[in-house]
Amino acid sequence: MKKIVKELLVSALLFFGVLCATLQVDWMKLLHLRPTIVGDKLSEWVWELTYASIDEVQDASVCLPIDTLVSEMCRANGINSASVHIVVSRDKEVNAYATAGRHIIINTGLIEKMDNETQLCAVIGHELAHLELGHIESSIRRQAIFQVLLTLLTGNGNMEGVVNITTLMISNSITRAKENDADAQGARYLYAMQQDPMEMANTLETFESYGILSYLTDHADSKERAENIRKMHFKDNIVPRPILSPGVWNTLKEEIHD
Repeated sequence: MKKIVKELLVSALLFFGVLCATLQVDWMKLLHLRPTIVGDKLSEWVWELTYASIDEVQDASVCLPIDTLVSEMCRANGINSASVHIVVSRDKEVNAYATAGRHIIINTGLIEKMDNETQLCAVIGHELAHLELGHIESSIRRQAIFQVLLTLLTGNGNMEGVVNITTLMISNSITRAKENDADAQGARYLYAMQQDPMEMANTLETFESYGILSYLTDHADSKERAENIRKMHFKDNIVPRPILSPGVWNTLKEEIHD
């Protein structure tokens, strides 16, 4: 009996080990394949499932200031702002994340904790960098391969379960190296829009105490990541210029608090 249990355990570990190894490889990129309808459809399903769980804030006093910050960041960095979709979620968790369909979700709990607009821009810049660097797209491609393998192995066509797994795996596939790259690129975005790039480091250090920001804690150590930002060299010192008026910023914070 013990021998059978041991063999089953070894087989299970081997299966999941091979599966995890498979998921770490971007087979479509490695084999120079174009994105397939499977990947596109999976991306669509992931977003639909994600959006269904969001209590979206649509108040202009909240959305317009954030849209202004995003538009300014995109304009200064040559990014098509129309391709980036921001959704503010009424959620007390201090969190923001990029997901399928070039969407960035920003929780009201995170906005409430921001001391100034540059801190908020640092968070947005980090998530925008994940999109621009292809981190989310590559995750979707890997999950498309996973979906095909799962269907072939089990014959299970239940996509909702696959999408649930995919949503979690997208988050887990953001490695420490990708986080560092997003930190650095986000700092460059700040510099290009005449905001202090060191606010990326300040934000990493400030929010370490909360221990709940996904992009700060899932792949710790935020102190080390902040130090990496401080070692970056920028050509000129920046005299930050305000983007939002104090009144608009204060109204945004008041609306979020309510």
